[in-house]
Amino acid sequence: MDELVEATRNAKYVVISEEQLQELLNSTELIQEHDTMVSDKLRLLRYNDYLFVQEKSDKGEYLLRGFESELEARQFIMDRMKTYEDMWDGCGCKVYYYE
Repeated sequence: MDELVEATRNAKYVVISEEQLQELLNSTELIQEHDTMVSDKLRLLRYNDYLFVQEKSDKGEYLLRGFESELEARQFIMDRMKTYEDMWDGCGCKVYYYE
């Protein structure tokens, strides 16, 4: 887990395997979970004092982002969910997972 914390501190996002996802889910506290209805679940997870946001990209990759602040993590999730909502309303927009 400490390696994932360090990896997400050094990169905007980290691609993880399904096995790493299971380890992550088993080792963290689930704070928030949203069904995107488009791309699996969007989760806010806590490991000690560090926060992760986990999502699944349109390429089927599990992405993990790290956050020091719960406010920033929740804002990221709200922005993502707003985009998904707008997609359902036919805005023609899309989620840019790799930015």
